[in-house]
Amino acid sequence: MSCLPSPHIQTRLSETMKQRLIESNQNEYGRLYDLLHFADAGKLAEAGAERDELLQWLNQHASFGYAGTKVNCTDLSPGCRHCGDGGWSCLFINGHCNGRCFYCPTAQDDDGPPTTNGLAFTTPEDYAAYVAAMGFSGVSISGGEPLMTPELTLSYLSAVRKRCGDDVHLWLYTNGTLLTNDLCGRLQDAGLNEIRFDLGAVRYNLKKLRLAIGRISTVTVEIPAVPEDEELLKVKMVEMAEAGVNHLNLHQMRLTPYNFGPLTERGYTFLHGEKVTVLESELCALRMVRFGLEQSIPLPVNYCSFPYKRRFQHAAARRRAALSICTSSEVVTEPGYLRTLSATGVRYCEAVLLQNPSYRHPFEKIPLETGRALYLERRPLTPELELSETERSSLSAGEPPERFIRFERIESGLAEYF
Repeated sequence: MSCLPSPHIQTRLSETMKQRLIESNQNEYGRLYDLLHFADAGKLAEAGAERDELLQWLNQHASFGYAGTKVNCTDLSPGCRHCGDGGWSCLFINGHCNGRCFYCPTAQDDDGPPTTNGLAFTTPEDYAAYVAAMGFSGVSISGGEPLMTPELTLSYLSAVRKRCGDDVHLWLYTNGTLLTNDLCGRLQDAGLNEIRFDLGAVRYNLKKLRLAIGRISTVTVEIPAVPEDEELLKVKMVEMAEAGVNHLNLHQMRLTPYNFGPLTERGYTFLHGEKVTVLESELCALRMVRFGLEQSIPLPVNYCSFPYKRRFQHAAARRRAALSICTSSEVVTEPGYLRTLSATGVRYCEAVLLQNPSYRHPFEKIPLETGRALYLERRPLTPELELSETERSSLSAGEPPERFIRFERIESGLAEYF
């Protein structure tokens, strides 16, 4: 984990890059884009000033980690630490949910097999072999709602625990509505280390969550920061702490085609970026982190920003694949790209793990213990780029020239407001 001396040290976007992102947002939503209420100059200035004040306070009382994209990192849940360290595999066990959360970013109508990172695993044994082969230290089961298919969920949990032993931290995401005493015991027996509840699905009711207290070693609440629920959440934070909840994770809401209607109907202010996000959600999350610290509530609150997810989770997947095929003449960069220096220049490639090779690029076969194989494909991202002697020295010294920054460094700080 890299902690910044100040949360204000961050990568600044050029006006050209901002315009590219705006155009990308426009293309994603087409004619619906005009229905979105984006922050004007006045709103951006007001929100930026509030965020600056919050970050200055938090910089004195909290810990910023992962290039300043996550706060507070003083006491992260075990699962969050595995995620941040790049050792996390998230298996989407099903694509259906019994909840109707207005902020849900996905359609919840997928009838396909369990998947992770575009790879389908139709048997628990195949997935467990994949976890072992790729060296994951943490595995989560998500959905959909995993407890809608309890036998399937338990079979994958048990297979990973049997194959990997205690070397892997297992956790599960659920809205909790289908949890029972019996099912909680079976999850415990399957080796579940952590359970995460989306209490937003049940208006922050802790009844089902209490079934897991004392049964599953780590109980976490993971919810988006809903601005209109801020005052209610302050009360619920105290209730969570008293109930024995170990961690509270807050996310920034983002817009997708699936939650477009509910989010626009609520009158939120939207921000441009790699994806469209909700301005009020981030400010709410930062205020809640501050509230918990000011009130000395014994419940660690972690703001998991959209830039963290976008930058670090993607980098972890690239790095894991790249390390599997990296040669002695190559370097895996911080964002997970393969860098090759030659006598005349430098080139960058990306390693991609696939179910089947595309045959368009060189690939290596990764056999699993079960007889199945996966394929690591080496995709060129640049031609060989000529280097000056100064640039070569800078790269060798770990100080990449500006034109190579996106391949060499993960961006720092929270997203710019524009």
